Amino acid sequence: MSAGISRAMIRSKIVGASGMPPFYGCDAPGCLDGGMDRVLPGIIALVAGAALAVVLIVPFVAISYRRRGGLTAGRTLAWTALLVWVLGLWAYTLLPLPDPGAVNCVGVILDPLEGFRDVFGAGGAGAAQQLLLNVALFVPWGVLVRALWRRGWIVAGVTGFAFSLGIELTQLTGVWGLYPCAYRFFDTGDLVTNTSGAILGSLLGLLFFRGRTAPMPAHGDRITLPRRLLGMLCDALVVLGVEFVVTIGVNALQLYGLNRPRESFDPAISDAVGTAVAFLAVALLVVATGTTPGESAVRLEGVDGRRPVALWRAVRYLAGIGGFVLLGAIPVVGGILAAAFAVVTLVLAWRTDGHRGLAGLASGMRVRVGGASPARSS
Repeated sequence: MSAGISRAMIRSKIVGASGMPPFYGCDAPGCLDGGMDRVLPGIIALVAGAALAVVLIVPFVAISYRRRGGLTAGRTLAWTALLVWVLGLWAYTLLPLPDPGAVNCVGVILDPLEGFRDVFGAGGAGAAQQLLLNVALFVPWGVLVRALWRRGWIVAGVTGFAFSLGIELTQLTGVWGLYPCAYRFFDTGDLVTNTSGAILGSLLGLLFFRGRTAPMPAHGDRITLPRRLLGMLCDALVVLGVEFVVTIGVNALQLYGLNRPRESFDPAISDAVGTAVAFLAVALLVVATGTTPGESAVRLEGVDGRRPVALWRAVRYLAGIGGFVLLGAIPVVGGILAAAFAVVTLVLAWRTDGHRGLAGLASGMRVRVGGASPARSS
């Protein structure tokens, strides 16, 4: 494709007689071929980001407590923003994927100033909007580089360029061979605008993030109510995660391993197996270690108070996340009972000494901060 042919001219050839511009012929980021084409990828990124955030909460909490002694609202928000930004980048530059049999092949724009000339030529306001969107898409990256890693505009620019180049190569290769040709433009102008956006974001970040080190969490060596509640949330997510994986596995076994028709098996059986496996797996862990997965994530550990140890650890489990799981499995009224149990647990975690909660009161156990203190660095 000749570098002298503008993107406006290329688009006019792709549109054809119908006058309906296909999404696949535009060069994202910031595709201009329709309002929904710009909004829909953002919605996809937010929904996917929320789902992935739930999956990543427990490992994120565990890493944060071991490396920094806890969480801060700012860094948690920044990491969440990074997750959404990465997914948004993926959605805006690759989605929607075209039908392999109806791909509009596009070329390469080697002149990095082509888009700038379009602003004063045939492209007009549309080309200007395209440039601004390409810049704006990478501004968050520059801000996040400064917020999370305290690195300046050089690192933001170099890494922003690397991200942009990876996107352009993915588009050039038809998603690395998934399609027979590129369905979006490889545009050297995007490398310029994306890198500029990353540098601009880094400079804007100076208004909010100064200094070479990020503030460390307060009370990293104390047992606070938020810490205990976060551990309980992690326990619930671990149980739900195990249940989900096992349930999907049992369904897959029935469908594909046993070759049973979908309508012939009862999904309630898969749900029951998932609940049972999750309950027993976490029970074995608590009885063996005295500590729940959520407590381990927030760097707490159980301390035995009565003997036999295994018995009272089991009591602690049943008065905690284990009891919540069992009550929730009761037909009809299980949800109400589990909710009431959760309320009692939260109130007692707030009011008891050392935030021992119902499980600690029932078993005579307590918790303490476990492991070595993390290095006080960024």
